Amino acid sequence: MFVASHPDNWTSGRPYSPAVVVGKTVYVSGHVPVDRDGRTVGNGTRDQTEQVLRNIERTLSSCGLTMADLVATTVYLTDITTMSELDEAYRSFLAPTYFPTRTTVEVSALGRAEFQVEISAIACGGGGTDT
Repeated sequence: MFVASHPDNWTSGRPYSPAVVVGKTVYVSGHVPVDRDGRTVGNGTRDQTEQVLRNIERTLSSCGLTMADLVATTVYLTDITTMSELDEAYRSFLAPTYFPTRTTVEVSALGRAEFQVEISAIACGGGGTDT
């Protein structure tokens, strides 16, 4: 097992790992719409989803993987009626012929009042490191 550090050396100060690598599988913790300085990015679900996907992309990259290695995501939305905005962001980030499995649920709140989306992920590829 290998615990990945945050690719930007940014930490939320909370007790969790951004990602854990077991064999060739990477388990990515829930990512939220923050920039490298921890500031919230975006006012709408689409903008926030794009930021979250950029954050996941950086985390996967630090593990030697890409977005093409995603196999599953879990999405938490504070307003399920904005799912079409989520879908738009997904389409802009992921190949049109391949999408990972996805579970989307509505939640009453996330870590900050302004957060509208959080995404956790599982990826599988050849970039994992076993220790």
